[in-house]
Amino acid sequence: MRILTRNSVASIIKVGVLTSLLASFMLLGVDLFKNLDSYLTYNVDGATVVKLTLLYFPEAFLFGMGPSFLFSVTYYLSMLHASNEIICVLNSGLSYRKFLIPCIITSVFVGLFYFGFNELVAIRTSNKKEAMFKVITFTENGSNDNFNVALSDIRQGCLVYADNYIDDIKTLHNLTYIEKSADGKLISRTDAYKAVWSEENRDWIFSDAYRYTPSEDGLSSEMIHIDEEEYAGFNIEPQLFRNLSAEVSKMSIPLARNYLGRMKELNPVQYASLGTEYYKRIFGFLTPLIMMIIACCLNYRFKRNVLFFSLICSICIAVIYYVIQMITLMLADQGIIKPQLGMIIPFISIIIITSIFSLILKD
Repeated sequence: MRILTRNSVASIIKVGVLTSLLASFMLLGVDLFKNLDSYLTYNVDGATVVKLTLLYFPEAFLFGMGPSFLFSVTYYLSMLHASNEIICVLNSGLSYRKFLIPCIITSVFVGLFYFGFNELVAIRTSNKKEAMFKVITFTENGSNDNFNVALSDIRQGCLVYADNYIDDIKTLHNLTYIEKSADGKLISRTDAYKAVWSEENRDWIFSDAYRYTPSEDGLSSEMIHIDEEEYAGFNIEPQLFRNLSAEVSKMSIPLARNYLGRMKELNPVQYASLGTEYYKRIFGFLTPLIMMIIACCLNYRFKRNVLFFSLICSICIAVIYYVIQMITLMLADQGIIKPQLGMIIPFISIIIITSIFSLILKD
């Protein structure tokens, strides 16, 4: 049993890693041609181009892991059936389900490797590549600037809207700040030309502002002009106004979790999109795991061309998985379903579909 397990694990990993390397090199070529126009436009030297391309390698390797290990497990099991070696295994008293246990355990470790490699290597190299590319193309500034910003803080009883937020100077332009009481009554509305974040006092300084305060009967309001005023009640952190739609999947997990928790209260609409990216990162390891489970659950009892038909079946089920995932991620991004369900639903669905598909083939 130990020899068989060692042979199974070694064969799956060897073919899976080699196929992943081949797929990653193909993706490196795609990345190179995609950015070739920018490299030529900004006269980037060859050494820098090679460095930028190689920095994409960890991310490309992860992209190729799912399909590669699907092929690896399918190839290994189909060749056992095609050469009738599986008969020897079964005649030794070992059941087919027990024989698949090492493959399932290997898929779990491959998934854990995916998660660890992504967190420790791929994200860092991707951030480094993005920073280098922005310096080369002179677009390193303004990446976190945001437009049409709208946040609401239930705890502080305020609503904030601004035309734009400039991250370099931590400034909001054309700001509208609405303050409400605990029972929902309007306290004041302030329209300001701009608001600048004060690092010393951790609040915002309004400039050229008009404040409207309703009367007790609610039939009129009082307006005052403010040249400059530090508003202690308005202390929402400036990073919450940033455009971090592409950054939440690259920042540290504790920071991303805290940021999402704050955005869930301030901006539920944006939280749906950011939460989808976050949970896509957290549950991304399910992709190679589910691909290997799909291959293990297939029925390889074809009369001829076992490898060909096995690959066709596994690819068809994998396509169904990716289509379901694409749909659920779109629904999660729109806030129709919870962000975490965008990755969990495809996982559960494909297990059910694979089981039904295997029973159909068995019959």
